[in-house]
Amino acid sequence: MRKPPREWNILEAIRQIIHRPHPNIRVPWGDDAFVFRNFPGYSVISQDMMVEDIHFDLAYTTASDLGYKSLAGNLSDVAAMGATPHFIHVSLAVPKKITESWLDEFYRSMTSLADKNSCQIVGGDLTSSPDKLVIDINIHSSCGGEPLTIQEGRPGDLVLSSGPLGLSKVGLWALQNHQMDFWECRDAHLRPCPRLDLVNELVSKRPYVKGLTDCSDGLLQDIYSFMNPKKTGFEIFADQLFLHPEVIKYSQQAGKNPVDIAISGGEDYELLVLIAPENLNHFTEWQMVGKLNSSREITVHEKGLKRILNSLEGWQHF
Repeated sequence: MRKPPREWNILEAIRQIIHRPHPNIRVPWGDDAFVFRNFPGYSVISQDMMVEDIHFDLAYTTASDLGYKSLAGNLSDVAAMGATPHFIHVSLAVPKKITESWLDEFYRSMTSLADKNSCQIVGGDLTSSPDKLVIDINIHSSCGGEPLTIQEGRPGDLVLSSGPLGLSKVGLWALQNHQMDFWECRDAHLRPCPRLDLVNELVSKRPYVKGLTDCSDGLLQDIYSFMNPKKTGFEIFADQLFLHPEVIKYSQQAGKNPVDIAISGGEDYELLVLIAPENLNHFTEWQMVGKLNSSREITVHEKGLKRILNSLEGWQHF
């Protein structure tokens, strides 16, 4: 009997790692297409692609870290819609340097994060790549009521963050420069926490949520989605930002302003919520970031001084 193609062996090894029973699955991985029973409410589809040497560097990113992080970013988008994730498709374009043991570690880590968030990998595609690893992930989610979306705010509206910002940027610097401290920042970069833990709270406070997004490209980039450049500006209250001790430590060593690190770093994956000022009492656990105004400028208020930002630092896709 002929030996099965190597690809079949790899796919079967992956299937053994990811397979989970689910009452909504009608046709699982292994057929020409995946079939499931729809969930109540709205279907929410999120998709992200990551390319080696643009979104990650295998010199300091393990297979386990990459499996975790590539799914975490997608789950953050799901959280930013107020949705619940269910099924994940993972497609990889794999160069020859990637071994079967690497793939095993990658999928085990990704599956662990999926299990933690009550969702599962149900399929995808596997193909070869001439030299770079490419990861493409699609998640099917659902929300029972109206989704929480990005909305344009008005002068006076507030923007709050679910947690401190700037850790991932410092973590990337520490990894690139072989710094063995800054452990929390390194972990925040390699294994960010998608804030699905806040979805139930946000859904319960839907009447008070004007807009929602996640902080993936950096605060200065992401708050822009709440603004109308012709009508609104944004003022950042630097003195109210919670600055993580490791961000402060790095800024002291590098001679930088920790506020600038916090507002320009990307991949923090905290949630940013837009609210009317009279609803601030409903979000006492959230961190104040700033307020929309009618200036058409982005300004930072720090230690009694105001400075105007002429460029929006953060992740640039092109």
